[in-house]
Amino acid sequence: MKRLFVVLLVTLSSMVMAQEIGTEITPVTPDNKPKPVNQPNDNPYATQPPANPENPKAGAPVAAVDAGGERSAGKGAFGIRATFNGQGIPVVGRGTAAAPAETGTIGLAYWGSDNLTVLFDLGFGLGISGGGALIGFAAGIGMDYHFRTTADALRPLINVQVAIGSAISADIGNALQLSAQFGGGAAYFFSPHFSVSGRIGLGLRLPFATGSMTLTTFTPAVGAAWYF
Repeated sequence: MKRLFVVLLVTLSSMVMAQEIGTEITPVTPDNKPKPVNQPNDNPYATQPPANPENPKAGAPVAAVDAGGERSAGKGAFGIRATFNGQGIPVVGRGTAAAPAETGTIGLAYWGSDNLTVLFDLGFGLGISGGGALIGFAAGIGMDYHFRTTADALRPLINVQVAIGSAISADIGNALQLSAQFGGGAAYFFSPHFSVSGRIGLGLRLPFATGSMTLTTFTPAVGAAWYF
């Protein structure tokens, strides 16, 4: 009888302990939500998208865009130029000095720096009067100093130039003269390879035949240049 009572007591104690252990385990409910496919975190080596697509700075770096650049010719540029010199108005001097050849000049231009251009010009004129041929020529060297930088399309300039030449005449020897010019103006660059320019200033003429020096004012010139 005692053995039966002991066995019954042990059985009841085991059942009570089993109920307490069962209550401590949290039941697991199935999750019916589908797992996202191809998440970035699934592959640690995958390229991560930017945090805000509308703001590239928040994601992958974006290469800078060069909004500047050269708009005019600069150091090392070499080109061909054409210039037409207008008639100057004499203001000081005895007599009337012969005008240089007004048919224009063709020359070369070399940019020694981003501001300084060395100029070489040659001109030739031909006329007919009374059945005879009239000839004139001009040869000069000078420089243009451009202000601003190669990033500017419009560049003011000052010009200094000396030349020897003759007006269109039947006698070149009597019309031969030495001339010098100093003026200011501007050049506009449509691109680093092409520009048009205009200038105006003072001129000085010294005819060899008469030795009568003449100072002229309002000596205009227009030209164009092509650079390589």
